[in-house]
Amino acid sequence: MKVQINILLGIFLVLLLFTFCGQDQLQITTSSPEALQIYFDGVELAEKFLDNEAIEKFSAAIELDTTFAMAHYYLSRSYESAGNLTLAKQSIEKAKLYSGTTTPLEWVYINAWEKLLNNDLAGAMKIYQETIKDYSNDKHIMFVMGKTHRLMKNYQESEKVLGRLIKKHPHYAPAFNQLGYTYKEMGDFDKAIEYFKKYANLEPDQPNPFDSLGDMFRARGDYNNAIDNYKKALSVKPDFYTSLRNLGSTYLTIGEYEKSKTTYKKLLSLKPGREWQRDVYTDMAQIYLATGQFNEALKSINQSIMLSKSNFRKSYGIATKGYIYFLKNNYNEALRLFSASLTVLPEAIWAHEWKGCVFIKQKKYDLALSEAQEMKLLLERYGQTAYMSNYNALLGKIAMEQELYDEAIMYIKDAMKYDYQSNLYPMAYAYFKKGNFENAVYYINKIFSFNRNNGLAHFLLAQIYEKQNKQKLASAEYSTFLKIWKNADDDIREVQEAKARI
Repeated sequence: MKVQINILLGIFLVLLLFTFCGQDQLQITTSSPEALQIYFDGVELAEKFLDNEAIEKFSAAIELDTTFAMAHYYLSRSYESAGNLTLAKQSIEKAKLYSGTTTPLEWVYINAWEKLLNNDLAGAMKIYQETIKDYSNDKHIMFVMGKTHRLMKNYQESEKVLGRLIKKHPHYAPAFNQLGYTYKEMGDFDKAIEYFKKYANLEPDQPNPFDSLGDMFRARGDYNNAIDNYKKALSVKPDFYTSLRNLGSTYLTIGEYEKSKTTYKKLLSLKPGREWQRDVYTDMAQIYLATGQFNEALKSINQSIMLSKSNFRKSYGIATKGYIYFLKNNYNEALRLFSASLTVLPEAIWAHEWKGCVFIKQKKYDLALSEAQEMKLLLERYGQTAYMSNYNALLGKIAMEQELYDEAIMYIKDAMKYDYQSNLYPMAYAYFKKGNFENAVYYINKIFSFNRNNGLAHFLLAQIYEKQNKQKLASAEYSTFLKIWKNADDDIREVQEAKARI
C-alpha cells in the first residue's frame, strides 16, 4: 500500500510540474506542491531584480522542502544579485548537495552557476555549450548563456543567443535587459537604449528598467538623464539598493559630493547586507578623497576592510588604505599596506600600481618600472584589459617625474583609450609640466564639462594663471579650490599653498 501511495504521489507531482511549467520550461524537482508555488513566485521576483523579496520566497520554499535544489539555486542567484557572495556560495553548495535527484537540466543550472560564482566563466560556458542542443527552448539557460558570453566579452555570441531568445520569447523581459547591456559594452549606445526602452515597456511598474536606462545614460556621459532615471526607479521602489548606489556614484562623478554622501547614508540607513555596506563605505572614501578629507577616508576604508570577506575585496580595501597613506606622504606605511594587500591576493594588480607611485616619489625609477612589469605580466596572464589604463598611467607618471613629458603624454593617451575620464587630470598636469598651458586648460575644461567641483583641477588652473601672471584669476581659482576643500585636512600641501597665495 505504501509503495502504491508513493507511485501515486510521484505521478501527481509530475502532472503538477507540467501544469506549472508548460511545454518549454524547466521541470522542477520537489516533494512539496506548496513549495513549488512559492518557488515560482520567487522566480518572478528574481527576474524583476527584487532580490530581497525573492530571497524571502526561496527561503520559505526551502522551509517546506529542505532538499529543494532549485530553490537553493535561485536563492544563490538572488544573494549574488544582492551583493552577498558569501551566502550565494553557501546556497549553491546546498543546491549541489541535493542535485543528485534532480533532472539533467537542473544539474546544468546548478553546476554552471557554481563555476560562475568562482569566476570560472570558461568552465560554465563549456557546460552550457555541451547541453544547449538538448534545451534550446529553455528560456533560462539561453539567458544565462547570453549573459556569460557578455561577461567573457564574446559580444557577438551574446547578441546571437539573446536575439534568438527574444525571437522565441518576445515577452521575456530579462532578455531585453541583458541584450541592452551587451550593446552598451559593445559601444552601440543607440541599440542599447532601444532595448532598455523595450525592457521598460514590458515592465513599466518595476524599478530595474529605469535603473538600466540610468546606467546607459551614465555610460554616455549624460548624467542628468542618468539621475532622472535612477530617481524614477526609486519613485517605483524607494529602497531599491542598486539605484541608490548608482545615484550616489553619479553624484560623486559630477562633483555633487554632499548629495552623494546623503544618498549613500540613506542606503546605509536601510541596513543592507554586509557586501552592500562594504561597497558604500568604499565609495564614501572616494568622496572624502575628492574633498581632501584623507583622515575621514581612512575611517571609511577601515569600515570597508572590516566588512570584506573575500580576498579580492579585502586586498583592494587594504591597498586603498595604503594609497591614502601615500597621499598623506607616509610612504613606509603605504608600502607596508601594499605588501599586505599582495599577501592576501598575490595577483592584486592595483597594489603593484600604487607601489610604483611610491617608488616614483622616492625617485626609485627602476623599482617603479619593475612594478609596471608585474602589472604587464598579470594583464597577459589574466586578460584584465580594464587595468590597461592603470598600467599605461603608471608608465606615464614614471616618464613625467623624469621630465620626459612627450613620453608621458603618449602613455596617458594610451591610458585614455581604456578610461577617458580618469586620465583627464593626469593629461592636463602633463601638459602643465611641459609648459603647454593651452592644452592643459583644454583638458581642465574637459573635466569641468561634467564636474565643476573638481578641487584639484581648480588648483591646477590657479597654478597655470600664476605662470601667466594672471594673479586675480589665480587667486579666484585658489579660493574656489578652498571652498570645495573647506573640510580638508589642514596638513595637505595644496591647502597650505592655496591659503598662502590668496
